[in-house]
Amino acid sequence: NISVRTFERGVGPTFACGTGACATAAVFHKLGLCERAVNIHVELGVLHIELIDSGRVFMTGPAEYVFSGQIAVAP
Repeated sequence: NISVRTFERGVGPTFACGTGACATAAVFHKLGLCERAVNIHVELGVLHIELIDSGRVFMTGPAEYVFSGQIAVAP
């Protein structure tokens, strides 16, 4: 189990960052600090990260629809 707090330049603290969680798992594993499967605790919950021999990284965790918008296209 690893706890992670993320900060996005220009925005400030964020509630979760999947990319950061995957990178954290990869670096910790490379340093011998965790196994290939690890739980990353972020502000809004837990992301389960698995590092596969082929170099792929799989992330499993909760997801919520948080925004809807429209973009006006100039003619």
